[in-house]
Amino acid sequence: MGTLGYLTEVEVGHIEEAIEQIVSGDFVLEKRMMLEGTFENGKSDVSLNDIVVSRKGELHIIHFRVYVNGELLNDYEADGVVISTPTGSTAYNLSAGGPIVEPTASLIAITPICAHGLNVRSIILSSEDEIVIEIGPGRNGSKEQVYVAFDGADTVVLKTGDQVTVRRAKAYTTMMKLSKVSFLETLRRKMKGN
Repeated sequence: MGTLGYLTEVEVGHIEEAIEQIVSGDFVLEKRMMLEGTFENGKSDVSLNDIVVSRKGELHIIHFRVYVNGELLNDYEADGVVISTPTGSTAYNLSAGGPIVEPTASLIAITPICAHGLNVRSIILSSEDEIVIEIGPGRNGSKEQVYVAFDGADTVVLKTGDQVTVRRAKAYTTMMKLSKVSFLETLRRKMKGN
């Protein structure tokens, strides 16, 4: 997982106070959805923030298709795509121009990375939807190779014709909420630079 913490619960200077809150039981537990990515060989992994398909090696766009529940959504030419949970919406998804989502919501965001097209935007889907990303050919019809990363780690290499299926994981993460400050207030402060 990352270290930036756009919506981090505890600031560095308040760690001792946070420990006191935990010891005294002054916290609320929140369940957060996770994503599972499954490959054609049956192997899978889970992520709290995002599953990212991105180019490997040379600086060039990759070609890929995205299917939702078996129906073609779009053919993309981009540096890659971020499939994000609400918790991950303020991570790579945000940097790629995706929406900020309330962290306990139940949905999946698809955000192309530096897409080659004027009308390519993020798409918000139900957490019940199944997303398949199929890797297209490389430049001049050559074999393409891409990375699939789970929360920025645990990368897998896919080639032209390979697919990864992304869906809501059965597992979830439980987060400890210490602050009485709402998500919107925290977001407002961060957007103002406070």
